Amino acid sequence: MNKLLSIVIPVYKVEKFIDKCISSLIVPDEKQLELLDIVVINDGTPDNSAVLAREWEKKYPDIIRVIDQENRGHGGAWNHGTELAVGKYLFYLDSDDWFDTGELSKLITYLGHCDTDMVMLDGQNYHAATDTYEEKKKHYELTPDVVYDADKFDWLGTGHGYDMTYAHDTVYRTAMMQQYMPLFCEHVMYDDVSLQAIPIAIAKDFIYTHLNVYRYYIGRPGQSFDPKVRAMRAADDVTKVLTFLLDWVRRNRHAVPKGGTREAYTEENYQSMGTWHYYELSLFDAATAKPRLEAWDKFLKTHYPEIKPNRIVRIYHLLPFKLYFAWFKIYRFNQRVVKKLKRMLIWPFKAIRNLWWDIQFNWNEMKLYNKMDDEIEKMEGYCGHHTMSGFYVYKQYEKEKAERKRLLEIKKKL
Repeated sequence: MNKLLSIVIPVYKVEKFIDKCISSLIVPDEKQLELLDIVVINDGTPDNSAVLAREWEKKYPDIIRVIDQENRGHGGAWNHGTELAVGKYLFYLDSDDWFDTGELSKLITYLGHCDTDMVMLDGQNYHAATDTYEEKKKHYELTPDVVYDADKFDWLGTGHGYDMTYAHDTVYRTAMMQQYMPLFCEHVMYDDVSLQAIPIAIAKDFIYTHLNVYRYYIGRPGQSFDPKVRAMRAADDVTKVLTFLLDWVRRNRHAVPKGGTREAYTEENYQSMGTWHYYELSLFDAATAKPRLEAWDKFLKTHYPEIKPNRIVRIYHLLPFKLYFAWFKIYRFNQRVVKKLKRMLIWPFKAIRNLWWDIQFNWNEMKLYNKMDDEIEKMEGYCGHHTMSGFYVYKQYEKEKAERKRLLEIKKKL
């Protein structure tokens, strides 16, 4: 049987979590289960994680594969798993996270009728400290179950294009991803940043649906979001990841059609990857920041002279380091103060705007349903309540769907 969905799971020191992770993928419907290709990559783990994974492989030999490799880090495991995936679609799952089994079952059914390069989903964060779940809120409006042309979608206009194709809530066409390997920087944290840039550059279309599959665990000691871990390794790893992505974009620019919104987004992303790192490095103390900034500045000038400087970079070049660093501290302070003031001042206007939109949306929706009720009553007069034309009902549904889309456009303009 052809596999529909490959799920790639990197495994390293997760013996406390791996059983919960894999068990969440075992959907009750046997026919659906046979459509799964679960690829567990043992990244040279020293604990019993791989042993536990192999127990699952014995139970489901046609569904689960455990692959051993020398330690290459999280990104190396994802690269290897992507190469080995045989499903039409690909979903990445970290071994300390899990899926909602019921939602996964719905996703399998949904993917059976899909043929887009990406499928975007909803998700939830699990906070270990408070034992609570948090719905992942999206900062953009997408109409569910509508196919979007990726070259016409306003990636820059959303303001959150980078967050739309993240691993936790996106399924990718496997063949598309395999064509542009390697996708991830290896032996670093934050390798998954690739998925905020690369899929937009290579996907031709996408669809969004209200399925809440992924459960993201926040608060595990040693996690990349752990402040102690971030402080120790963040700067060096981010430098490596950005270098990898700059090289990937340069090598694969031919994949991005000219003149479309994908080209504009990719170019904007390419430029910002180079300049944004100056800001990140300037957050350190002066003794740490100075040599790192000098090294990054020299690297960009030597290898990526096409990267255009932004305001921070221009001031860095203009002033002696001590003056630049003093200016940056003031700039950073003002930035935080202005951000807080904006929130305080803008909040009442947003509340009024949202209230106005709710009134307008509900009023238009009420008129729409009243109109449909009138039309249905007319049809009942001609063909009876129990014999009303199914085709007519379908056409009314299509009109309603179009009207909802129009109302969402109104919301964007408000």
